[in-house]
Amino acid sequence: MDRNPGDQPRASLRAADADRERFVETLRQHHVDGRLTADELAERTERAYAARTFGDLDALAADLPPLSTPARAAPYPGPAPADLPPRMRPPGPRQAAAKAALLRTLVWFGTISLMLIAVWALTGREYFWPVWPILGLSIAIIWQAFAVWGPAPTTTTTGAAPEPPSGPVRTMPVTRRVLPLATPP
Repeated sequence: MDRNPGDQPRASLRAADADRERFVETLRQHHVDGRLTADELAERTERAYAARTFGDLDALAADLPPLSTPARAAPYPGPAPADLPPRMRPPGPRQAAAKAALLRTLVWFGTISLMLIAVWALTGREYFWPVWPILGLSIAIIWQAFAVWGPAPTTTTTGAAPEPPSGPVRTMPVTRRVLPLATPP
């Protein structure tokens, strides 16, 4: 439902009945959210069921923003549908869990930092020693935030094991040392 120049080959692909059903569910969610009137929903639903390609479906939703949450009618049981444009896909469960873990870490970091500063303030206010634990915790949080919002790891699509390097293979020689058995005197 989003028009990206990189989706040009997608626009010419033929849509299946399941794709049309998912698209109509998205239109219904826009109607529930108040973006479409009942007449507009009926018209776009009729045109969606008559659409042949993903380009036809995308043209019906060109003026609609991406949904911020998945449709409330029935959550999709599997991973995010690959046939939806990237802006329309809900975040995956792993990314949602990672964001929740980062939020919990930030709450704990703030609590511990405030406790350390309170201890420092109550014990004389000389050298600001809480800077060191706070700095260490900050580095850990930055590392975790990079794991959440950083670049996605690259994976192979085939799932096959990587090929061994070409050329001669060098092995380490195996030496075995035999120890004599101790005999009683």
